[in-house]
Amino acid sequence: MTGNATTEARSLLRGLYRVSVDSVDGARVLATHATVREGHWCFERGGRALRLSLPVQGSGGRLRVIGIGKAAAALAAGALESFTDAHAPDDGLLIVPAAAEARARGLSGRSPGRFTVCVGDHPLPGAASETAGRALIEFIGTPRAEDRYLVMLSGGASALCAVPAPGLTLADKQVATELTMRAGAPIEELNALRRALSAIKGGGLARRLAPAQFVTVAISDVRGDDPTVIGSAPTVPGTQAPHRIVENAIARGVWPRLPPRVQALLQGQSLAPPPAALAVDPVSPYVVIASLDDALRAVQSEAQRRAITVQPLGRTLYDSTAVHAAEWAQRLGAGGTRGSDSDALPVLWLAGGEPVVTVRGQGLGGRAQHFALQLAQHIEGVPEVCVLAAGTDGRDGPTDAAGGFADGGTWARIRAAGGDPVALLADDDSHTALALAGDVFRTGATATNVADLVMAISGYR
Repeated sequence: MTGNATTEARSLLRGLYRVSVDSVDGARVLATHATVREGHWCFERGGRALRLSLPVQGSGGRLRVIGIGKAAAALAAGALESFTDAHAPDDGLLIVPAAAEARARGLSGRSPGRFTVCVGDHPLPGAASETAGRALIEFIGTPRAEDRYLVMLSGGASALCAVPAPGLTLADKQVATELTMRAGAPIEELNALRRALSAIKGGGLARRLAPAQFVTVAISDVRGDDPTVIGSAPTVPGTQAPHRIVENAIARGVWPRLPPRVQALLQGQSLAPPPAALAVDPVSPYVVIASLDDALRAVQSEAQRRAITVQPLGRTLYDSTAVHAAEWAQRLGAGGTRGSDSDALPVLWLAGGEPVVTVRGQGLGGRAQHFALQLAQHIEGVPEVCVLAAGTDGRDGPTDAAGGFADGGTWARIRAAGGDPVALLADDDSHTALALAGDVFRTGATATNVADLVMAISGYR
């Protein structure tokens, strides 16, 4: 691409990213698709529906809101828009990352009820996460059958809110979580471990809410939008057999390094009889209000509106970043983008998911940036291609970036800036490498999270 074409392609990809994020913004989704009707709070979107009966006036029942995750503040804002003055929440508790604290605290003037805000740690649970988790238990107190709870979950909930299972310390959970994460475990496996080591996940919160009625709305950042995985399932019992968690830890070489108390707990759970099934409200109590599918559909629709041909690959990015980088390089480098017709329209390749990185180096980066750097190596010198890989939450790994761009000149720009791209990649230092190339993509926190997007525009002149 020429310099102008590259600039225009990046501008297009930035715009499509914004469209994707807006389509899964919790405030917009709830304000648009939720309402109070005939004594119920109702949500309906594209065949997804949920109803919560509201407290009967004079019964003494309370309407309470719990929000946990990166999108908790946005979800609360949308929920407040959806309630009527006659059915406003009595109070609420929001557990958010530091980036969402100001927005969460700003909600206090928009509801007659008081909202308590707790800031947890992310991506690894810390002391603030345990403080937040114990504040949640205190907030719930002793529920009554007349009470109603709206529980709102989103990405980051697992780390932001953490109460260790009896017999464990927070340090035990931190070590086990970090070892498993760095070993390249997918989110499903990681959250299964988190559930096993928690006093509130894996249905623990639901048990504490009984006998009150509650519903859960969630923004999903996990494969398959499985409620037993999202946020480590505080309102849904886990389904993975405990012995599988032990087997996974052994297979990844993590088991010998786990704290002894964690080993003892997991072994004890493996030998114990399965717990009794959790009683659940027969009316569908859980709905995913926004997911990666919604984001992908929004991008495809907008690209087609702009007369761009779309090659939708769906939710396919769940293997290692190395595997996916090679796949995408083959697509883009084979020229299967435009064919022989020089007048062909640009093509957008589009996919989403949560690829895996096994960290071996000491560098700084995240899944999306690592993928972008690996792909840049493969497509060095390939013309008329521009790629954006980014997390929809606006934060890729422990960096201030959402992700990174890659094109046929990325590798050369790193060298021109004095960097050794091969050495940087080997050290898992994708953030430094992309920064040298001018290819870091920053958005700030987006207040939502439906995993990662990869978009490649080709044939753009």
